Amino acid sequence: MAGRIPDSFIETLNDRVNIVDVISTRVTLKKSGREYHGRCPFHDDSSPSFSVSPDKQVYHCFGCGASGGLISFVMEYDKVDFISAIESLASLAGLEVPTEAADPESGQRKALYAIIEQADQAFRKALKSNPNRERAVNYLKGRGLTGLIAHRFGLGYAPGGWRFLFDQLGTETQTKKHLLDAGLTVVNSQGRDYDRFRERVMFPIRDIRGRTIAFGGRVLDESKPKYLNSPETKLFHKSDTLYGLYEARQACRSLDRVLVVEGYMDVVALAQFGIDFAVATLGTALTGQHLDRLSRQTAQVIVCFDGDQAGRTAAKRALDTMLPFLSDEFSIRFLFLPDGHDPDSLVRHEGTDAFLSRLNEALPASEALMGLIADEVDMTKIDGRARLTALTLPKIAKIPTSIYRSLMLDSLSELSGTRRIDLDTRLQDLQIEPARVDAQPGEMPTSETTTKIDAEMMSFESLRHNEDEQHEDFADHLEPPMEMDTPIEVLPKIQFPDPNKPEPLANRLLWLVLQNPMLLTKPVPIPERSRLVNIHPLTQVFDWIIRSDKPTTARLMGHFSGTELGRLLSKLLNHEALFSQSAYEAEFNDGLNQLKKQLVTESMKLLAEDAKRGKISTEDLHQAITAHKK
Repeated sequence: MAGRIPDSFIETLNDRVNIVDVISTRVTLKKSGREYHGRCPFHDDSSPSFSVSPDKQVYHCFGCGASGGLISFVMEYDKVDFISAIESLASLAGLEVPTEAADPESGQRKALYAIIEQADQAFRKALKSNPNRERAVNYLKGRGLTGLIAHRFGLGYAPGGWRFLFDQLGTETQTKKHLLDAGLTVVNSQGRDYDRFRERVMFPIRDIRGRTIAFGGRVLDESKPKYLNSPETKLFHKSDTLYGLYEARQACRSLDRVLVVEGYMDVVALAQFGIDFAVATLGTALTGQHLDRLSRQTAQVIVCFDGDQAGRTAAKRALDTMLPFLSDEFSIRFLFLPDGHDPDSLVRHEGTDAFLSRLNEALPASEALMGLIADEVDMTKIDGRARLTALTLPKIAKIPTSIYRSLMLDSLSELSGTRRIDLDTRLQDLQIEPARVDAQPGEMPTSETTTKIDAEMMSFESLRHNEDEQHEDFADHLEPPMEMDTPIEVLPKIQFPDPNKPEPLANRLLWLVLQNPMLLTKPVPIPERSRLVNIHPLTQVFDWIIRSDKPTTARLMGHFSGTELGRLLSKLLNHEALFSQSAYEAEFNDGLNQLKKQLVTESMKLLAEDAKRGKISTEDLHQAITAHKK
């Protein structure tokens, strides 16, 4: 979807589409008075605790607390993003989604979707009727695949030669440009263009909505590379795309677990044997973006590793990425395969039941973590157990505060013989240190220091301005009266997005956590005195995320629905993408660092004001500055 969706259209959707009609297609509802009731789809609801109000256009579960409106329900139930939910509801209402400030790249994206779809159809047709298709068909049959499974995954065939796609789709200038932009063709140093995929079985890579965005090709001879992926494009990013996720969602309405494997054929072969909840990374390790996407789809991920030393080493590396995603409601398990087997060969060798038994016995991340580290130390000796503690605690520190983390500390305490209270103390020492300011004891920050800090803030992408600290708008009511000689402080009003004003840092951070609330993994201390623009809305959202067992965008929006803060979040959520998905985590962490610097700078300014008003002594001021440096 290009550009920003007007607020008026969202209001039209809410007026035109009855929330009961939407929810009743997914949940059995019974009318009771003016409302409707049923079993909650978001938890194991033994008695009807889910209520829907057609008058207010909202839903609420009295069991798990899930709540929200029309759009948030579609996002949460269908596990789609905001734009996809809008498009789905608009289609139901027979409306065309308008946009404001159209994305100049929208036309190009549409053209890419169209050309990739045409190529997809050409590859599928070639597998059925191309004169040279026999090698591809024999390969698939040799791997035990049926025509039904090939159809389900949309498998195709790219014939040999150099210009198959040009022959099928044409050689017009625009067509050739779109083929090149989609990564389907290549231009050599002499300026000649030719097909990227030749003499390969083709695996279409689909997004969560089922649109083909790229391809993987398996060679049919001894050529290298054996597997070839589409390059990165405006539609395709390997770091946040999982092959087979769309197909898994189609096969399993409720994905209780997802198995992560290495290759296309592993996914397809497992589906052939009835294990249709497998996905594959695309030549990359499992990333935070992958895990974020999976955490929205399932409660458990099982990751396959080879059972040899190389596989165990890979598992240890993967743990650093996985640990921040572990929670009471999202678990990750490790499946170590027998030597010489991949999932494809193992399921053929053992059969479905035996393979499922292995999945059921997969190691929880907690056991894998301590087991992999324990293998490297001598647990019979004190220094070995101390080493285990020293290596494991920094890993546990990456896990969000939860019962899960607490239980891991209990396990480490028992395994190492270390008192739990000592582990808790050490864990506190591992938390992120506060930001520092380059001021010497007894000195206030100079304009030069402030300029240096402001310059550092500019590293956060798209923040090409200083934070607006003027706070021209104030709340209508004041805090309780204070002493006459003390200035009365008031909380600033929420600043809504305004193209004529600089975008506050708080708004950027809010936008990022709206895209993925799991980006926030630990509390962020924010002084109550802070008057940075929209800092208090940010504090409220951060506090809610930390308290929530499994924060999602829909639940976040539902919690603040009907409030002034909810209105701000709705406007921010409707903003066009500020960053690529692959950059969310880096941008959020960078933004937090800039926020800490801004808070320290502000705090020092407030201390200086206190000193001028005689509220604190010069000695106390110097001590406070020294404390900030530490």
